[in-house]
Amino acid sequence: MSVAQLDAIYAELSKAISTWKKNGRISLTGGEPFLEFEKLLHILNKIEKDEAFYWAGILSNGTLIDDKKIAELTKFKKLKEVQISIDGGTERVHDLTRGKGSFSKAINGLAKLISAGIPTAVMFTLTQENAGSVADIIDLADRMGIDALTIERYTPLGNSESDLLKLSAGRLKEIYGQIKQKKKQIESSGRKLKIRTSRPLWHLIDESLGGFCPVGYSSLCIMHDGTAYPCRRLPIPLGNVLNDGIFKIWYKSDILWNIRRKNRMTSSCGTCEDLGRCGGCRAAAYAENGDYLAQDPLCWKYKTGKSQ
Repeated sequence: MSVAQLDAIYAELSKAISTWKKNGRISLTGGEPFLEFEKLLHILNKIEKDEAFYWAGILSNGTLIDDKKIAELTKFKKLKEVQISIDGGTERVHDLTRGKGSFSKAINGLAKLISAGIPTAVMFTLTQENAGSVADIIDLADRMGIDALTIERYTPLGNSESDLLKLSAGRLKEIYGQIKQKKKQIESSGRKLKIRTSRPLWHLIDESLGGFCPVGYSSLCIMHDGTAYPCRRLPIPLGNVLNDGIFKIWYKSDILWNIRRKNRMTSSCGTCEDLGRCGGCRAAAYAENGDYLAQDPLCWKYKTGKSQ
């Protein structure tokens, strides 16, 4: 991606946020954003000077973070979070999927960010392979002084190898219950770590938890070539912001309107009493059924007919 192309994509986003008079948030990811560090700095500089955005985040694997890069990142007041993907609370579990030596590099990167006072988050993608490491990743994040932990369920790619990594609905319910207990312990002790649970299905564990997916309402994924998707895990192209403009995509996409109009859902999600507060994961539905309006395959309420 050229700098000119990057600038053109950014201009579309900035124009949209300014027109809507919203407080914009933007997350910069890849691939691995630190592989193109000069371009990353270029876009962070634009955000820093742009009134349309108040918040910027970086999503990374953490392996390329060094003192020189840290020194540059500390210059940006709008950089509110650097999120590092950690797929296991121990070196053995993480390196199974990320490669030998990646755990120590990621932890080193996190430590440098924390030392520099840059807000940090950890992303843990929950799979069949690392499900037993949930307590370890929470303890690790808590011990290191991480600000926030996001635990996302794995979305399969539709092939037999990736399908082996997906969890059952019952197993997800069990793990969410474990996470709830750890979250309660940390909060009651007044410690720093915030475990994010504003996602579909969490309300089935605790009425005070959960949240609606922002897809189609307040978020959009833009790829390096300008192609827009509902989210990074839902690979249905909506158009290209460089050719179509962001307003046409946002207001004219049938896919986005189908997601917004919850009564369009073709399954138990569409008739569920919890539709107004959940809606399920559309990416998971698409991965499992080839239909983004189908039921969330990991909803244990759908699987069992009851939430408890």
